[in-house]
Amino acid sequence: MKSRPRGCLRTAGLLVIALLSMTAATEAQIPKAVESPYAAPPDQARVVFSRPRRRQASNVTYRIVNHAGRCLAVLEDGWQMGATMWPGRHMVMVVTGTAPPTIQLMELKLSAGKTYVVNLRSRVHMKSPVRIQIARRADQPLEVFPPAVVKLAPVDPDLRRCTEWVSWKRSKIETRAEQVKRKWDEAGDEYRGALTVRRNDGWTATEVPAP
Repeated sequence: MKSRPRGCLRTAGLLVIALLSMTAATEAQIPKAVESPYAAPPDQARVVFSRPRRRQASNVTYRIVNHAGRCLAVLEDGWQMGATMWPGRHMVMVVTGTAPPTIQLMELKLSAGKTYVVNLRSRVHMKSPVRIQIARRADQPLEVFPPAVVKLAPVDPDLRRCTEWVSWKRSKIETRAEQVKRKWDEAGDEYRGALTVRRNDGWTATEVPAP
């Protein structure tokens, strides 16, 4: 059996290296798609909880908690956070304060593949210290995704600490939540409607811009 000349082997090796170099260079030239932190997965919904920055920063933390006591979002002054949730109906609590905690309710009716926006602002009101404003798609100029949301950078805090805090305060939170839920059930449609995210209030992934 005749062996290949060393020159041929050397040439073949150089060709492989050249091809690999060309492939790497080509891949490097292809820009990677930037995934928007606001776009919802096709099978889930995404709710962006936004707390605009105030000139006089408040040290009160907003905790968005689901019925199971798990934190969906934590908001300090000027923070914004998105929560990925399953489509359907959800009741969530906005928990503020510590001694005792103040509970406010809101209802989410979500569709898969859509992004919803809820603005939370502080106000001087002992029973309802947070003003909950739902950004409804139909109310936006040309139904465009709110520009103010894109301008505010999202944060990614450790929600485990928040959930542990909720578990520690569980007895006080549950007592308050039961009282607020009774008032919710007794309230009129206008009151509940203002605090309910409707399925058509959201934007599809193609309508949500990258920051």
